[in-house]
Amino acid sequence: MRSQKIAPASPAIAGVTLILALLALWNAPLLVAQNVAILRASDEVRFLDSGDFAGDARRTSTSESPSKLNQEPHSDLFFPLTPGTWWLYSGTVTWSDQQTEKDAQANVTLKMTVQKVIQKPEFTIAVLSGFPRDLDWATGEVGAMPWLLIETKRHEVFFNSLPPDFDYAKLEKDAASLDKFLSEDNLLFRWPLKRGMKFGDAESLRRDDDQYCWVVASQETKKLGDIKGLPSRSAEVSLLRYTTNPDDTEMEISPGIGILSYQYHHHGTVADTSLTLVEFHLAQTISITSGAAR
Repeated sequence: MRSQKIAPASPAIAGVTLILALLALWNAPLLVAQNVAILRASDEVRFLDSGDFAGDARRTSTSESPSKLNQEPHSDLFFPLTPGTWWLYSGTVTWSDQQTEKDAQANVTLKMTVQKVIQKPEFTIAVLSGFPRDLDWATGEVGAMPWLLIETKRHEVFFNSLPPDFDYAKLEKDAASLDKFLSEDNLLFRWPLKRGMKFGDAESLRRDDDQYCWVVASQETKKLGDIKGLPSRSAEVSLLRYTTNPDDTEMEISPGIGILSYQYHHHGTVADTSLTLVEFHLAQTISITSGAAR
């Protein structure tokens, strides 16, 4: 059998090959630097704004796929504070009609939505649209009002109503402006909750009748009713009660969900609100990565 001979490479081809090899070695550090820059630029950016307010983002490192969606609420917060999360309540309001001099009642719904979240070292701030208290003394449907929810690292939860023209920039820039929102008068509760715990200003906490402060009236494990968006399961439910001479307010709350029901009753002129959570939507946290760094 005749063997094939391999012809040696021509000098021109050998020269081109040598040049290409030298260029590859010369560009290797540059390619490595570009890859490092791209990896740094692809750190996850978790947007904390639902779109109704000015953009606000926070960087966190991640090794997860950028297309992965996180549907779990923050485990270190009582309320699931993800921008876009919303609760839908349905119930009735009852009032005394002055024209007919009879009690009147209307079916109502109220949607509470997390509009904006600001993360501070010691607490989490959430701007809400709507809160069950908006329907107190109402005679039908009402517009959602702005509310401020603050949860501290000590698991204290504060609720405050906000004026429609409130300057939200203060929440991000001026830490001193938050002091009034973190007063004892605005403390709703501190968790973990136990029956008999009381929350409020020092004077009210010293009262023997448990009035003019929030009290954990009961605590039990209950099976959640037919709430759209939530699986049928049992949950820890605490009943918060605030009683004064003219009125009383009750809220059922559960960690990871929030407010399950709301009741307001005036002891004189009829003004009652009764709401129950009928739908819950936990917004998804979307990871977005940039393509390259310059």
